[in-house]
Amino acid sequence: MSEKADTSVKSLRLGVCEVCGGKEAHYACPKCEVKTCSVACVQIHKRELVCDGVRDRTKFVPLSEMTERELLSDYCFLEECTRYADDRKFDLTKRYTQQQRYLPVPQHRMRAAAQKRNTQLSLLLPHFSRHKENTTYLDWKRNRFFWRIDWLFVHAAEEDEDRDDPIKSARFADARCDEELTLANLLLKYLDLQQETARENRKLLVRHQTVGIGGMSFWLQAEGVRRSATRCYHLEANRTLRENLSGKTIVEFPTIFVTYSRQPPAGYETIDSDKESDDDLTGTASDPESEEEPISANTPKKAKVLHDLNEIHDVYQALAAAYSDEDDSGADADGCEIEGVFREDIEL
Repeated sequence: MSEKADTSVKSLRLGVCEVCGGKEAHYACPKCEVKTCSVACVQIHKRELVCDGVRDRTKFVPLSEMTERELLSDYCFLEECTRYADDRKFDLTKRYTQQQRYLPVPQHRMRAAAQKRNTQLSLLLPHFSRHKENTTYLDWKRNRFFWRIDWLFVHAAEEDEDRDDPIKSARFADARCDEELTLANLLLKYLDLQQETARENRKLLVRHQTVGIGGMSFWLQAEGVRRSATRCYHLEANRTLRENLSGKTIVEFPTIFVTYSRQPPAGYETIDSDKESDDDLTGTASDPESEEEPISANTPKKAKVLHDLNEIHDVYQALAAAYSDEDDSGADADGCEIEGVFREDIEL
């Protein structure tokens, strides 16, 4: 009698099938814990509840309900995470930077082609609006870039007074501009009244069209330098777009200011590639009024060490004057001897 009771208790351990409700349950779904009695009921439960039957290993389980099953599952999950991290260390994409390692092949080609042109092309993550707006195209067979360009015409005729724009510019975007064309040729569609685009924007660009292409100045928004928001490069109108972008850093696509004066836009200062590299390497902008020559990347290693030693010497002299006794006349001599030994080692 007791054996029959134990058998009934074991058979009713999961209760009645929650799908058909007529038989005893023999299975429990690892994910939603629905009790079923047969394979047919399992398939019905998966179809109706859209359940894949895979246990959620990251689901929170209170400590009081932890069993050996949950502990073993967590251990296996941590091992899989470790293997996943180790596999990524030997991934072929590791040759790219952390930010650019998962770029598609066409974008890697664009970056490589831009690097051959001495242009540093930086691409943003896919969810950035600037990346979504970018229509720059690389014709791989012809080895030619077709850049998207944002033209900012400074001091346009019609302006929205409520717009928060310190330089009051009108923005136009060209989807694909041939890099082999000069800036003057690319801008003719906005300044030449024989062009349809120029006639449509006559009221807005009347000042620029009156001055003409010969009186225009072009300024490229600086990227990848300190205080880039207030810096720009001067571009030559008679040079091609490829030549003008050489030695520059471009984030997605170039932004070019168009002015009818020889001065950069209000609030901007001119910067060239040489000053850009010096500032990034030394951490400070060059001061022409400084008495000492600034240390740059072209300064020999010996001169850099001597420059640092001179600063250390000044600190040493200040400390020696503060802490030495007045009757100790040999302190300066000892200090000079030590400094002389250091200088001899450097010169060797």
